[in-house]
Amino acid sequence: MKRFLLRFLLFSLIFFALDKLFYIFLFIAPKLEEDHRLELLLNGKINKELIVMGSSRGAYNIIANQIEKETGKTAYNISYAGSNIQFHLFLLKTLLKFNNKPKTIVLSLDNPYEFLYVKTFDYRYDKMYPLEKYNYINDELIRLDDKSKFSKIFCLARLNRNSFNFRKKGVTKESPILECGSMPFSIESGKNNFEFDNKKMRYPVEKELKNKKSVFLEFQKICKENKIKLIYCFAPNFRVYDATLANRIKKMSLPKNQIFVYDTTDFRYKKREYFHDESHLNIRGAIVFTSELSKFINLNK
Repeated sequence: MKRFLLRFLLFSLIFFALDKLFYIFLFIAPKLEEDHRLELLLNGKINKELIVMGSSRGAYNIIANQIEKETGKTAYNISYAGSNIQFHLFLLKTLLKFNNKPKTIVLSLDNPYEFLYVKTFDYRYDKMYPLEKYNYINDELIRLDDKSKFSKIFCLARLNRNSFNFRKKGVTKESPILECGSMPFSIESGKNNFEFDNKKMRYPVEKELKNKKSVFLEFQKICKENKIKLIYCFAPNFRVYDATLANRIKKMSLPKNQIFVYDTTDFRYKKREYFHDESHLNIRGAIVFTSELSKFINLNK
């Protein structure tokens, strides 16, 4: 029995020593990323007066350093393409935990998909995996049932297949990350085979997801508790504007929150040369739209 215990102890020591060697993969992973915004959040490096949040329409359509110049407010964009409101809530909590709280948050909403199930809008686990050396990130993945509790002890339990990929993981050349966190599309990168859609689509209220709506309510509750001004932002699609979601937001919104909708009468939003595709502006359109947003912010100080 004594010999067995000694062997078991020796094996455990060797296993723990080998496991700790795998920490090198956790250490290297963040350095292979081009997008360091989440790590900056974790390290308390994003202390701005105004924060832009949302999915791709926030990332590509709103230029934070332009807002700085036009409003005098320091600004940064932490929008992630393909992210949902649940991920935005995680980012908000992370922002407030490690950084100075902003005075204003601009939350870009996906019209008409904000509360609907859409396969392409998800919790961006892929942005979290490279940062699993941070216990805060690992604990969140455990809460989401994406990692086991063994990952609190073993480095191996924090690794995944991508941990062994040493190629630089970046964003595309057509939408590079600016220093302000925004990612506007270049003019040259857009498609040319889409037409302005004049047909109004029916908004399926009955398909709204309760969990998305409850998270949305929690998001604005946290902003209220921290005295953060919240602006809901609607960017243009290359189609006729449908106000149904905006009207839904009005009913769900706390009294002091504001809604900004792009100028639906501006002829430029019906011109293909201002768009990258049917859902996103290129940098030419983003400059026009951001200028509108800046004027709204200045008028509502």
